[in-house]
Amino acid sequence: MKLSPALIINAEFAGTAWALKRADDCPSANKKMKTALFTNFTDQEFIGYWDGKAKKFSPGQSLYMPDYLASHFAKHLVNRELLRTDASGNLIHKDGDKMTSPKKPEEVPIFMELFNKAYTLDEMDELGDKKDDIDTLINVANKNRQEKVKIAAPEKQDPTKPQVVLPPDFDDEESDEEVNQ
Repeated sequence: MKLSPALIINAEFAGTAWALKRADDCPSANKKMKTALFTNFTDQEFIGYWDGKAKKFSPGQSLYMPDYLASHFAKHLVNRELLRTDASGNLIHKDGDKMTSPKKPEEVPIFMELFNKAYTLDEMDELGDKKDDIDTLINVANKNRQEKVKIAAPEKQDPTKPQVVLPPDFDDEESDEEVNQ
């Protein structure tokens, strides 16, 4: 018997047989996900892993993504920062090795301070389903949002090349009407 994609196996054992339900009947199947902004606030590249796939974040890079993924990456970035040492091998954050992945993060102020730098919940948008591909979800979350994403440092101009000064880009309604006539 071939099952259609609309059917899923319900994990609850019902008597002697597994119960089959349609995906529409499953309360968690159609939930929309919240988005969040993940920011690599450090001065080093960060590589986060999800589902066995690496995702690189350059220093200062910010990306919108599903909230659970942003939270996961933020936790691992904070853990890395808490364990980071200076040139002489001393922890940068005193007792940072005792503060990684706390069971009650709200009781560890330094963890929460760093976590809040890396994770910003977006209350506005919701995303597709959890079953969607991670790269697709990240691309969808960032579509048309480039102006909202924080840029850590502006690009530096090459001092050996001439400076280019662009005129302001005015959005005049008159000029749009003239083009349409």
